[in-house]
Amino acid sequence: MADGSCRNTQNNERLKHFGLILNVKINFMPKTFHLKVLTPNASVLDTDVEQIIARTIDGEVGILPEHIPLITPLTAAPFQYWQSGERKVAAVLGGMMEVSKEGVTVISDHAALAEDIDAVIAEKEKELAQARIAQKKDKVDVQKAEMELSRLLVMLEAVEMIKKLKNTRMG
Repeated sequence: MADGSCRNTQNNERLKHFGLILNVKINFMPKTFHLKVLTPNASVLDTDVEQIIARTIDGEVGILPEHIPLITPLTAAPFQYWQSGERKVAAVLGGMMEVSKEGVTVISDHAALAEDIDAVIAEKEKELAQARIAQKKDKVDVQKAEMELSRLLVMLEAVEMIKKLKNTRMG
């Protein structure tokens, strides 16, 4: 019995020593990075986040702390980010995303937080845009209506995504 407890003590000391070595030599990644979402009219988001998922022209990209530098064009799509452990969504209508040591900056013509979008108004505006497209009066008017419709569809997609997230948490 004395033999067994002596071996356990030696093993515990080795494990403790090994743990100390690991703690000293491992550099842990930071848990957050700074995210800015900017439009010509406003700073939509300026906060620290744990990760983001953005849709680029080449597909979705996930960004974690200490990601390699990157500049990429974005498509019109919902933009997901995690803040204080909670997944949130914004509607971003294209633009550019820059990832650097300082964080991530998204510059877009239009962006809105899903929680700030009034789905009822967006749905009505969508119907109006669809009606303008169906009339096919003026080529310029149709193009404007198509751009407006694209913006509204992304906004409604972001609202739907946030609703699903809330339902998933409760269920």
